[in-house]
Amino acid sequence: MRGRRGKWLGLKALAVAGVLVAGCSLAQAQNDWFRPPADVGQPSARPSQQQRPQPQQQRQQARPQQQQRAVPPQAAAPSRSWSPFQPLIDLFGGRDNRPRRMRPMEPELAPPPPVVAQPPAEPRGKVYASSSEARAASAEVKEVVLVFGDEQAGTLAQGLADAFAADRETAAVVARAEADAGFAPGSGVDLIAAARQLPTGNEQANVIVVLAGSHDLEPITDAAGVRAELFDERWRDLYSRRVEDFLLALKLQRRNVVVVGLPPVEDAVRNEQIARYNALLKEMVERAGFLFVDVTDGFVDENGKFMMSGPAVDGQRRRLRTADGVGFTRAGARKLAFFVDQKLDDLLTGKDLPPTAADPAETRPSIIMLTGGPPAGNARTLAGAPGALSANETRTSPVAEADATPTPARMLVEGTAPPVVAGRTDDFRWPPGQPEEPLVPPMPQAPLTATPTPAP
Repeated sequence: MRGRRGKWLGLKALAVAGVLVAGCSLAQAQNDWFRPPADVGQPSARPSQQQRPQPQQQRQQARPQQQQRAVPPQAAAPSRSWSPFQPLIDLFGGRDNRPRRMRPMEPELAPPPPVVAQPPAEPRGKVYASSSEARAASAEVKEVVLVFGDEQAGTLAQGLADAFAADRETAAVVARAEADAGFAPGSGVDLIAAARQLPTGNEQANVIVVLAGSHDLEPITDAAGVRAELFDERWRDLYSRRVEDFLLALKLQRRNVVVVGLPPVEDAVRNEQIARYNALLKEMVERAGFLFVDVTDGFVDENGKFMMSGPAVDGQRRRLRTADGVGFTRAGARKLAFFVDQKLDDLLTGKDLPPTAADPAETRPSIIMLTGGPPAGNARTLAGAPGALSANETRTSPVAEADATPTPARMLVEGTAPPVVAGRTDDFRWPPGQPEEPLVPPMPQAPLTATPTPAP
């Protein structure tokens, strides 16, 4: 009985020992499963199946030879990598570190560049040297615009030619621009003499456009050697005479004239001078009966400051002026011509002028004849003037003709007082509303005789 019981206890002890040994093995295997190998991150040095570990003595003898045959860096084995599933990978696929053949990647096709619609190129107009050359170039040319002045007039001529090439096929632009042209006495090119030599007949232009004066903002020295400073009274007197002579020479051409004011520049001091000059020029031009065009608003911002870039004729923001702040780009020249082109439509078609008018000065309806002579052009007598004859009245006697003399002329020439009008400030009759004929007879004009006083 005791022997059987001891045998049973021995079997139990063996079973417990086996369980402990198996648990330790499983724990060790589990640790080995999730522990990365020691050679992770190092070059693979696992010997092949044909190689065997060599004894230590042989390894020491072969070490000098291995040092002589150093492996170049590019031939070194690649470093190993490890993952928690590496045992499964080694179980089914082995630890073969040979480079695998990978499927070449297809090259990525770059998207095609976006198609940008280019705006059509603006037509480039041609500027002619004479009216005969313009008419010979095309049989459709019927109107000729002559641009006259300094170098800025050449820029304006090109801008007008670009506008005409796109909008008006029956008009041509002729330019006569000189770099040193001006109205002042010391100008390199005298515009007064050039205006007197403008061609006539078939060579004559339909409209004359003038742009000059950028070189005239300087003091003037008269014939006596007296220096007149800019914009003082003496300077205005001398310069106004020169401009009036120039406008008179253009008036003899019996053509419509458009005078363009100077455009603004980048220099602020110069801009103030240009503003004063344009005001003086406008006064003289309009007094002569011509059109004046101010282009200042096209090249300043809403605060009145000069701008190099701004909205062009097509509505896009473009560079308008050159780097010096004086010249114009092609877009700027086109915008400069835009202000003049607005006036040319009616002038070329004759809408602004009566059919019988020959002189632009005669077309101004504000001219009032005060001298009693026959009306010239569209002039008229003073409306409601006392003594003025109506269209149905006739003069039958010299006395009637003398009485029919317009009252303004009698006032200016003879010094006759105008008739009294009731309620006007010069009506001194009392009481107010008294008829023109006085109620009290006038005093006799003969001298009064003294009455003798009787003696006491």
